[in-house]
Amino acid sequence: MNSLPVLWGSPNGIEIPTEACGINDVAPYIIALNGAEVQKIMVAFEMRAYDMGIEYVWKRTTSILRDKVLSFGQDFVLEMLGRPNEDFENGDSISDVEVISLASDLGIINKTARMQFLHNHEAIQHFSSKYARDNGEEMDITIAQTCAKSCIKYVLGLSDEVFKFSFTNFRERLKQSFVNDDEMLDSLINNPYFYKRTTIRTLLNLVKSSKGGELDNVLANMNLIIPGIWDDLLSEDRYPIGVAYASAVNEGQTKLVKAFKSLLLKVRGFDYVPENLRSNTFIKAAEDLLRVHHEYDNFYNEPKPAKYLLSLGTSIPGPAVGKCMTAVLACKLGNSYGKSKDAQKYLDQILNGISTDRWEYYLNSVLPGDQEILFKLRGNGEPVERWCTIVNQYKLDVMNCSNTQVTKMIGASKANKDSFVSKIANGIYDALG
Repeated sequence: MNSLPVLWGSPNGIEIPTEACGINDVAPYIIALNGAEVQKIMVAFEMRAYDMGIEYVWKRTTSILRDKVLSFGQDFVLEMLGRPNEDFENGDSISDVEVISLASDLGIINKTARMQFLHNHEAIQHFSSKYARDNGEEMDITIAQTCAKSCIKYVLGLSDEVFKFSFTNFRERLKQSFVNDDEMLDSLINNPYFYKRTTIRTLLNLVKSSKGGELDNVLANMNLIIPGIWDDLLSEDRYPIGVAYASAVNEGQTKLVKAFKSLLLKVRGFDYVPENLRSNTFIKAAEDLLRVHHEYDNFYNEPKPAKYLLSLGTSIPGPAVGKCMTAVLACKLGNSYGKSKDAQKYLDQILNGISTDRWEYYLNSVLPGDQEILFKLRGNGEPVERWCTIVNQYKLDVMNCSNTQVTKMIGASKANKDSFVSKIANGIYDALG
C-alpha cells in the first residue's frame, strides 16, 4: 500500500481498561446519556434482566448513529444505500444493519466497531425473537457485557465533538474543481475500495443537489474521477451511474444527460444503463427480503418476501442480479443461531433457476465486494457450512472465476475446509477497507 493519506478517518473509541467488563465498571464511561438513563441500564443488569438492559443500550446507540447518518440528508443516505426512489418517511425505514454499515463508510465509527456492532445486532435479534422466547432462551451475562462495552466504547462514551468527522469536508471538496489536485486523485485511485464506492455515491448525490457553478464543478469532477477508478469498480458499483443517466434522460435534464453520456462513452459503460422497469421490481423485492432478514423475528417473516421474489420469475434482469443473489444467499446462510426453515423452499427454487453465467457474474463482479455475505463467512460455524453446501450443490468450483482470492475460497469450500473459507473471506473483507 502506498503512503498516501486516507481521504477521511473515523473515531477509534474511548479507552476502557481490558479487564473492565461488568456494568459497574463500564457505565461510568457513558457521557451520551443522562443519569436517569444510565441508572435504568444498571438496574436492569442488577435484576439480571440482561436482554432488557441491552435492548435499552442498543436502542440508544443505534439512535445516535441513525441521527449522525441522517444529518447528511435523506437523498444522500438513500443514494448511499442504492435506493434513490425509496418511499422515505423517516429514519426508521433504514435498518440497524444499514445504519451500522453507513456509519462505518462515512467514518462515524471504525471497522472494528462495525464488526462488533453487527455481532451485537445478530445476538439481540436472536434473543428478542419469537423463536428464542418459545424455547426459553435468554441472553446470558457474558453476551450482555460484551454488547454493552462495545456500545459505550464506540458511541455512548463519545461526545458530539468527537463525531465531527472529516467526511463532511471531503464531500464539500467534491464541489470544488479537482483539475489541478493530483494528490487527491491519487488518493482516490490508490486507497481501499470502500473510498471509491463512497465517492461514486457521493458524486451522484451531489449531481442531484448542486446548482450553478457548483454543479459544473461536480460534473467536471465526475468525468475526471470516475474514468480513473472505473477499471477497479465492481459491476454493482457501475450500475448506479447507468441508472442516474437513465433518470436524467427520463426527466429531460439536458445538461446532466450530456455529462453522463460523455462519461459513459469515455468508459464504454452503456451496458450498465438499466433495460426497463422490470429490473427495479426485482431490486425492490430483493431489498425487501434483505430488510426482513435484518429485522426481528426474521425466521418467521422471511418466507413471505422470499415467495414474492420467486413469483417474479427465475430470469433475473442483469442490473438486479447482484442484489437478488446477495439477499437470497444471506437468507440461505442465516446466522450462527439458525435460518428460516420455511423460507428455504422458495430460496432453493430461486437458486435452482440461476444460470451459469449469472453465477459467474456474482462470483466475479459482486462477491469480491459483498460485505453482507463476506461478513457471514468470516467466522466458523453454520453459515460457513451452509456456504460449502451451496458451493458443492451448484458446482461453483467448475465455473469461471477471475478473482484469485474468491477462487481459493471456492476451492476450500469444495473441500469443506471451513476454517480456510473463513480465513480467506476475512482477508477479502478486510481488503475492502
